[in-house]
Order: sequence, then structure tokens, then C-alpha cells
Amino acid sequence: MIVTNELNFWIRAILFVIWFVISSVLGLVVAVFRFKNVRNNAVFGRIFGHVARAILGIRVHLEGLEYATSARPCIFVLNHQSAADMATFSPIFPTGTVLIGKKQLRYIPIWGLMYEAFGNILIDRKNRANSVAGLREAVEALKQHGLSIMIFPEGTRNAEFPGLLPFKKGAFHMAIEAQVPIAPWVSATIKPFVDFKARRIRGGDFWVRVLPPIPTAGLGPSDVPELLTRTQDAMLAALLELNAKSRPNR
Repeated sequence: MIVTNELNFWIRAILFVIWFVISSVLGLVVAVFRFKNVRNNAVFGRIFGHVARAILGIRVHLEGLEYATSARPCIFVLNHQSAADMATFSPIFPTGTVLIGKKQLRYIPIWGLMYEAFGNILIDRKNRANSVAGLREAVEALKQHGLSIMIFPEGTRNAEFPGLLPFKKGAFHMAIEAQVPIAPWVSATIKPFVDFKARRIRGGDFWVRVLPPIPTAGLGPSDVPELLTRTQDAMLAALLELNAKSRPNR
């Protein structure tokens, strides 16, 4: 049985990597003809995610779909765990959305180039001037072009820590400055289903929930801490509920 589980992991992991590379190449070709068109994100997400979920054996169940498009433009905030997030969140990936990520994503072969060519924003969190400039660019996208923003407020992958890492303030400053809602999305903990470090891929029934948007109309900079806490508390409560529902295969 141990051999079977090990073989299952390697087959699925290799297929996942191969599909990641192939889909990134295809995405880069699309970007040549639709350069800096952020709508490419939704197309890539849905195509990549459909095949990736099949490879990983994950059956995603969605809750709160009535909130998925109820407040646009907005700032989507998501919990971040692993590369598998692209598969689990992709069924509801919104069109017209700019992603904000750390500059290190640029160095992922092929995919990083595609990410930038799609018009997404990379920021250097260690360089305040660069980080602020990136966030201002995102706010302009919200105000001038009616685009939404997607960001992981934990700032990095959280594959080990139970619950949620402390949130960064950037997303909440942007939301208040642009006077657009915060739209939280939460996925169950992925580790029991897909754990590359432990060489385990089990698949199973996995839950994702869209939470009601949190308005920011009338709020000012001094309201950022309260808005952050309110969002994190709501996402943590949802995470615990989704973990109780999700069932990895045995």
C-alpha cells in the first residue's frame, strides 16, 4: 500500500507539473495577441483549473455563489496555501480582475512571464516605494477602469500554520481609498488533500465559500485596523466550518 500511495503521488505530481508548463506556454501565446489584457486571467484560470482538479482528484463544492458578482468592482481577498489554489479557486475566477503578487513570481519559468504579460501587478514588499507604487497602480485600475483586484492578504503561502497568518494592510487601504467593498473568498485547508512536501495527494470533496462583501463607503484610513480585523475574523470562522465539511479520500 505504501508503494501504491507513493506511485500515486508521483504520477499525479508529474502530471500536474506537466500541465502547469503546457498551460503556461499556451497562456503566453494568448498574451502575445491579448497583451496586458487582464481578462486573460479568468480564461487561464478556468482552463488550468478544470484539468488540474481532475489530475489532483479534487471535487470542489462552492458556497455563496450569490455573492460572487454582487459587488463589482471590489477587492477580492483570498487565503493562500499552495500552487493548488489556482485549481480550487478557479471555478469562480472573476473576469476583469487584476492580481497583485510579490515580485518573486516573475522568476517562475514561463508562468511568471505570462503573469506579467496578462497585466498583473508585481510588488516588492521589501521596497516601500515600489510597493506603494504598485498599490497606487491597482487603485487607479479600480477607479479609472472599473477593474477588480485580487490579493492574498496573508502576503505569502500558509501551508503549515493552522488558521490564517496575520493580514497585511495593503488590501484594506486600497479598498478604503477607492471606496469599494472587500470581497472575501475562503478555501478549506488544502494540506489533507494535497501535500507536496509530504508526498501525498489524496483528492476528495473540497469546499470553497464566497462571503458577503464588506462595504467601505464612508470609511477613512483610521478604519483600516477594524476593517482588517472584521475581514480576518469572518474568513477564519468560514475556514473552520469548511474544514469540518471537507473530506479527503482515504
